[in-house]
Amino acid sequence: MELVAEERPDLVYHFAGQAFVSPSWSDPVGTFDTNCVGTLNVLEALRVYAPAARVALAGSGTRYGDPEIVPTPESSPYNPGSPYAASKATADLIGHYYYSVFGLSVFRYRIFGTTGPGKRGDSANDFASQIAAAERSGRPSTIRVGNLDRERDVSDVRDAIRAMITVVESGVPGEAYNIGSGVPRKVADVLALLESESRVAITHATDERLVRKVDEPRHLADVSKIRQLGWSTTIPFEQTLHDVLDYWRTFDAAGPTGFAAGG
Repeated sequence: MELVAEERPDLVYHFAGQAFVSPSWSDPVGTFDTNCVGTLNVLEALRVYAPAARVALAGSGTRYGDPEIVPTPESSPYNPGSPYAASKATADLIGHYYYSVFGLSVFRYRIFGTTGPGKRGDSANDFASQIAAAERSGRPSTIRVGNLDRERDVSDVRDAIRAMITVVESGVPGEAYNIGSGVPRKVADVLALLESESRVAITHATDERLVRKVDEPRHLADVSKIRQLGWSTTIPFEQTLHDVLDYWRTFDAAGPTGFAAGG
């Protein structure tokens, strides 16, 4: 409250939160406290001290769960399949409430998978960090993976950031916007592309600890709404993965990140 009262911002990007699915199973209360109560506190402070501010809420495509319609439009119902997804769905509803009741200019993102150089907690960086570690060892290696048969909508985070800016600059307050590529990619194909760039022989093995409790078979965003604002992807996915692997080759990593595949 004090910071908002002092600064009285005219634009806020609210990205703070517990950002991973797996930890939400062991700490659902903490996940809801951070993602829901945290969002409520931000919006309440803005309502009181900066009611003219525009505010962008970083929601998640996981709110759709295992949807009936694929590609999935913003009109699809809430069907969260994890404490994390449920917390993001709730935060989304809180954002809509502050728009509809108090007139706060809230833009609600439904962000699908993103990846990019140096990101943590997504499958592409998990695979790449392990491949880079194998290259430093100079020996053929086996990397640990989770479930590879899932299909995901994965964007370069640099394209996703441009999409988020586009929404705030050209979108309609109170509306929800999917942030994604609109292109389905199997996690196995992401791994295969990275393995093809490896400088040492790579095999992979499933680590059951990296398999999620609930892992919907297909996530794919309908991005027609944001395309109508003039946005489109600009970075080829192959370039994204090349950049991700190059980052880990130059990063003095102690070893694999250990996050579950599936992004």
